[in-house]
Order: sequence, then C-alpha cells, then structure tokens
Amino acid sequence: MLVVTATAFAETTSEKLVEDNYALAGNVLSPKAVTVNWDTQKLVAVLDMTTCSDKENERVFSVSNNKTDVANWEQTNGGSTVHLFYTKDAKVWTGAGMETFHQKFAVQYRYQGDAGATSYYKEVADPSTVTVVMDKTGISIDGELVFPAAEMPNLYGEGDNQLYFGAGCGTPGFATYKSVELVTEKAEPFSPVTLSKTDVANAVYNGTTTNYDAKTVEFVQYEEGKYKLVWKTLEAGSTIFGDYTIENITVAEDADTHVLTLTTTDTEGTWSNVNPAYGFVFGLAEGTKTAFTGFEGTCKLNETKDAIEKLKFKFNISIMGNEANLVFGEKAPESETGINATTVAEGAATLFTVDGVKLSKLQKGLNIVRSADGKVKKVLVK
Repeated sequence: MLVVTATAFAETTSEKLVEDNYALAGNVLSPKAVTVNWDTQKLVAVLDMTTCSDKENERVFSVSNNKTDVANWEQTNGGSTVHLFYTKDAKVWTGAGMETFHQKFAVQYRYQGDAGATSYYKEVADPSTVTVVMDKTGISIDGELVFPAAEMPNLYGEGDNQLYFGAGCGTPGFATYKSVELVTEKAEPFSPVTLSKTDVANAVYNGTTTNYDAKTVEFVQYEEGKYKLVWKTLEAGSTIFGDYTIENITVAEDADTHVLTLTTTDTEGTWSNVNPAYGFVFGLAEGTKTAFTGFEGTCKLNETKDAIEKLKFKFNISIMGNEANLVFGEKAPESETGINATTVAEGAATLFTVDGVKLSKLQKGLNIVRSADGKVKKVLVK
C-alpha cells in the first residue's frame, strides 16, 4: 500500500512520570522535568475522578515550559502553561456568568503578557476512567480533541521541548492517577512500494507523432514522502531506448478528489536497461543521465491505495539534439500521427540500420541517420 500522508509506527515504549494509582489527596505534585518531541512522543494520563471533592475547579495537572510557572495562574516568570481543572458537581464562574458544572474538565492556557486564559471544556461520561492525551494535535479527553496544539504554540516547538509536569495551581485536587506516562512511538522501518500501470501513451519525435496502446510505468515510493516514475522500455517513434527514471517526486493530495499532484525538483532522469542496438548510436549507457523539462503529473489511487486508477504525466527530453515530447496516459489525436518522410545527403551523415549496423548508403525501409553535427533522426526510404 502506498503511504501518502501517515507514518506507520511499529512499537511503543513508555516512561512513568508518576507512580501508578497515585492519589493526589489535596497535595501539590512537585514539577517533574520531561523532554518531549511531539513528532514521536505524547503524554498519556489515565485518571479516576470519582475521588474528587465537591469543590469547583480542583487542580488535576499542569504542563509548562517553566518550572516555576507550572504552579502559577499568572505566568510571571516567562512561562506558558496549560492547566487542567475538574469540577465534580458545583457552580463555576465562567465568561458567561455562573454555570453548573457536572463531571466537567476545564482546560486553560496562560502565557506571560496574555489578557486572560484561553479555555475549553469537556464533560465526561465515566469519571472512573478518564484518558487525557497530550500529543502533536493538542489535548484530547476520552478520544475527543479539546484544545488544539496550534493555540498553545509555546509548548509545541520543533524537535525537543523541555517541559514540566506538576499539580500546584488552583483548588487542591483529589484525583487518582491510575497512570501517567510519556509514550514514545518508534517508526516502522520503511519498505519500498511499487505500483505498476499499463496505459496508452504518445510521443512526438523528430516531427513524428506516434500513439501507443500499451506502455507500462512503475510508480515507486522508495522512502517516506519520496517517489519515482520508471517508464519501462521508453519508445519514441519506433525506437526503443530503455527504461527512464525520474526521481525525487513529491505528492500533494487533494482533500476532496484524493488526486495526487506530482512535482519534482530534479532536472535529469536516469537510463537503465538500455537497448544495446541503440545505446552506442545515441550515446546512452546504464546510469546515463538525460535532462528533462516540463514535467507535470497527476495520479489517482483506489480507496485502499494499493492500485493506480489513473496516472497521467508528461515531460520533454533531448537525445543527441533530437527533442522528444512524451505523454503517458493519453493518446494524441489521430490527425497528428504518422511518419514523415525525410531526405538526406548520404555523404554528409553516418548511416545505421535500426539494429545499429553501419551502412554505406541508405537502404529501403527505416534508417538511422547521424548527421555531422551529432543530431540523430530516422529516415524512411520507400
């Protein structure tokens, strides 16, 4: 299956931040330093809130980038802190006035210099087992995203974030921590994926447009986020050159149509399985690179992303001074196709058969002509 947007994780490890089944019992939980990389790590707390009192806004825990401000409501030491409070059953003052809270969390973010807290609320159905997850998306409670990470930017830097976990702000709390862990997810080793597509194609070469009923291209994901296209037995006119590979392709998926737009920063493709009959004529060998221009492409996968529904791309290459315009996934209009006869002065060029045998003069049928300036073209003699 082609992996377009997600990273697969093979296993997880965890580090306990608090001993299992720790009862807060109205005490302060001293700050514990924890380094978090949100790309691969998350904080997971499983809580029993049935042991809480009937007072409003009991402290549950806080996460801060400042060891002192983790226990402060006003962030006076340059900190940024997210506090979790819980009300079992009581009236609570909110921006809308007094409200009755029942089994409800308040998640509130403060930073030095703010005009007040940013607050979100979540009522839970089963207070005996509440799972709070803080990961790269933000803070979720029982599987529902409550506070987006984008609204807590000072806690979500790139790479490692030095944070502090504790409970010291607000009304003394009586929650029981069933478990509190820093979970690290280890990425699954990437395995290359190859999807093959056979479809129509067309090529314009030396002024001749040729349609093909069945050409094959491999769409290969060779590392996460990186793809390549391999045009098997690339042919222009009736000349088969070999396999041509364009690498460093990235994809962008349309959210509505799920069509992938293909782009690349590369400007050269690589030849392999070069046709020995033409390799020496056109100066091609295994690993030879040929510049290309004008690359554009799209790809539509099936729902399970293990087959290509439609692949279309185009590009231009120049071989020994001869331009080839190549399109996969589409035929040219029939009016544009056909072989154009060409004449040549025999003494001004080197002549070959289509099998690469050198000729002394033009022969009946298709000839390969390499002119004195190095350009190569086909000549049909009737």
